Amino acid sequence: MSTVTTDRRGSIAVIYLNNPPVNMGNASLRADLARTLQEIAADSTVDAVVVASELQHFYAGSDINEFAGELTEPQLPSVIAALENLDVPVVAAITGLALGGGLEFVLGCDRRIGDPSVQLGFPEVTLGMVPGAGGTVRTPRLTGVPTAIDLVTSARRIDSEEALRVGLLDEIVPTDSLVARAVELARSMTAKSRVIDRPVPSAREEDVDAAIARVSRRARPNVLEAVDLVRRAGDGDVHEALTTERAVFDRLRKSDEARNLRYLFFARRAAAKALRSPAAPAAVRTVGIAGAGTMGASLARTFADHGYTVVVYDRNLAAVERLAAEESGIRAATDITGLADAGLVIDAVFEDMEVKTELLRALETTLRDDTVIASNTSYLDLDEMSRALVHRNRFAGLHFFNPPHRNPLVELIRTPATDDTTAATLARIITTLDKVGIPAGIDDGFVANRVYADYRTQVEFLVEEGASPADVDRAMRELGMPFGPFAVADMSGLDIAWARRKRLAATRDPQQRYVAIPDRLCEAGRLGQKTGAGWFKYPEGSRRGEPDPEVDTIIDTERGIKGIEPRRIGDVEIRNRVLASMLVAAAALVDSGVAGRASDIDVAMTEGFAFPKALGGPIRAMSTWGDSALVSALAVVHESCPVTFAVAEPAARGQLPESVARCLDEARTRP
Repeated sequence: MSTVTTDRRGSIAVIYLNNPPVNMGNASLRADLARTLQEIAADSTVDAVVVASELQHFYAGSDINEFAGELTEPQLPSVIAALENLDVPVVAAITGLALGGGLEFVLGCDRRIGDPSVQLGFPEVTLGMVPGAGGTVRTPRLTGVPTAIDLVTSARRIDSEEALRVGLLDEIVPTDSLVARAVELARSMTAKSRVIDRPVPSAREEDVDAAIARVSRRARPNVLEAVDLVRRAGDGDVHEALTTERAVFDRLRKSDEARNLRYLFFARRAAAKALRSPAAPAAVRTVGIAGAGTMGASLARTFADHGYTVVVYDRNLAAVERLAAEESGIRAATDITGLADAGLVIDAVFEDMEVKTELLRALETTLRDDTVIASNTSYLDLDEMSRALVHRNRFAGLHFFNPPHRNPLVELIRTPATDDTTAATLARIITTLDKVGIPAGIDDGFVANRVYADYRTQVEFLVEEGASPADVDRAMRELGMPFGPFAVADMSGLDIAWARRKRLAATRDPQQRYVAIPDRLCEAGRLGQKTGAGWFKYPEGSRRGEPDPEVDTIIDTERGIKGIEPRRIGDVEIRNRVLASMLVAAAALVDSGVAGRASDIDVAMTEGFAFPKALGGPIRAMSTWGDSALVSALAVVHESCPVTFAVAEPAARGQLPESVARCLDEARTRP
């Protein structure tokens, strides 16, 4: 069945794209378009062409699966060239998404009109590439260089109003009259009006420089190449510019970084699929937040920013009134009955089982029977917590990462009693908030915090053995982390992990290696940035930490107590031990079923903890290692603490642990 059909409106040929479900650009669609355009070119009775969609979206982008291998002919640039080389004008009638290759196809048309649902954008830079079918060449001819730099490098989607304002759309018309108006416009055109024939509008150098300055200082090389392509779009012959762009695109799509980013793209998709439930989600319009502390306040802002009515309950009148005054769409309540009309209530009170179970009991007597209740706990046992409820089926964990208005990661944790409607409702919430969700099982720290705990444990071992906190942070920044683990600990507050350590003290294996240095820091009142001192010192409210001799003294004292003679530890050893520790934690989580897939862990660490996406996540990064190097790194990690890193025990005997091998195999076989 063809993905392209043609309808005649007198002398106007209307081409309809129909490649379900979203008009994804793939080999079939390109071939059918090329054949249709060839037929129209040979038909002298056609005076103009309209390209429209039979589906919700015009052309949602290219099939990312195709980028992993050799591209099938006809490739998109030749299809767009056939469009431009028609002797008659072409009008695009756009609805819904026209992204990436879809937007480039649109730019090959002579005129562009859209309905109010239009969203345009270039997502290529998020996949380690640049637009490869004219996006960097045609866009600046319509928008000017400064705007084109923004659109190509930000990967953001713009709506119909902005598209009209910047010149990518010529008109906005109601959906029900879109095709009719496109036909009318096509009939009125007497000549071609190709974008590639237009000059790039002149722009003030300071405006161009300002657009470049807005590109992140940590931008990846492909983003900088995109900037350069846009800047040079008007230099020389336009066809040479198109050829250069395609060459850059082809080189980048074959790079390791692009492969890793495609891996993460499909990993996020797999995680989202795993969150789906057979039940229909409940409609939620009002969200209650129990707790107006730092996390509760940030959650309230997040929901309010996405159109929800928000009620924040806290007994601290000043806290809730201040929050309500600062953010529109938030109501304050100092009595729990203020949450009575909420369709979802999220527990964001103090991280203590007794406090949380007391809240749940009070909520159940206040809320409607169909209200979903979710806890934002980071570590506590949700199954135990749920026993405070009579109707346990409507309860689950919804773990946001701090700060939730910026951090995209959310873990959805079902208890054994959580029903499908509750799970479906929370999964819908994650999507509505534009978050990246992963499913997680019940375990101390669930998935992301559990892996990060082993990361943090290993870097504390490294410090105890001779590295300084600054050494470790520098080594991890050189890997691509925006911040080292000790700077992150200071930002989060050392008292959070301290409370967890004290909670677990009674059940800790006496054979397990324990580093007391962070306890000594907390006992000295060094809780991080909020107290002006943690692993680093922060003079006069500075947010940039500096090494502190007092910390060196604490470290030296603890080394002396254990009789540890410090040694110099290089950056490579630091990174290898950190990565191998995370891999061991991941293998344990997948083996136990707490994590559904190894790729979920890579999603969690890249989205929630800023592990460099260019590497694909810690498991994907280590999947490129040979078995000998893997076994060596795992053996060192096992030796650092055979209890904490028991999964790595076979490596001490020269063997790759089976659970580790399964994780690595999954990371290697995904696209």
